[in-house]
Amino acid sequence: MKCCLLTLAVLLVGSGLSARPGLEIPSKMFDFGSIPDQSTVKHSFWFKSVGTDTVRISKIATTCQCTTMPLTRDWVAPGDSMLVSVFWELGRRIGKVGQYPSALLVDDPKPHYMSLIGQVVKNPNQGRPVSISPYKGELARTATRSIDSVGFILTNHGDEDLTVNVVSPPPDECFVSFPGLIPAGGQAAGHIKLKPEFSDGEFMSSVTLEFEGEIKSRLTIPIRRKAY
Repeated sequence: MKCCLLTLAVLLVGSGLSARPGLEIPSKMFDFGSIPDQSTVKHSFWFKSVGTDTVRISKIATTCQCTTMPLTRDWVAPGDSMLVSVFWELGRRIGKVGQYPSALLVDDPKPHYMSLIGQVVKNPNQGRPVSISPYKGELARTATRSIDSVGFILTNHGDEDLTVNVVSPPPDECFVSFPGLIPAGGQAAGHIKLKPEFSDGEFMSSVTLEFEGEIKSRLTIPIRRKAY
């Protein structure tokens, strides 16, 4: 009898634990690499519900007003995932920077931290091993003119070929094409093109490129649609 009661107690405790909501953020850290000053960059984290009950988010906390992380909804159903974007306004800061937003759940007092790091530079067109020009994707719109696409040139200042990969989620509002390789001491071109359905709006976004040779490096291209 005692054995049966003990088994039942274990099953009830296990059932209670498994019914609790659980949040998992698979990739909690992101490195923007080189970032131009006075720009806003964007990254998105996956929030995954790993328990058998709905995850309910009570708050997204950031370390300063320069960082915002709006939620499309404050819950994630069991087994489901939600992409949550964070916008980071760098201002005039130069050098190494970091931001550490956190998600707080209704049923879990322990914060779920994320980490954003980068190196803010004054002149990305003088960067090494790769420089970029222009270093921002400005898609402007006026009453008489609309700039819906912009090209950029990547220059490899090293003595080895560098492969190029996009390591950030692609922007929703535009297409970004980029070279697969930049030859040693050479240049390669990329392109940013606005999607037609976003032509009337304004937005902030970015794309992060990683260059792989003997040593990996990254740079981030801020993208903005602005009406004047």
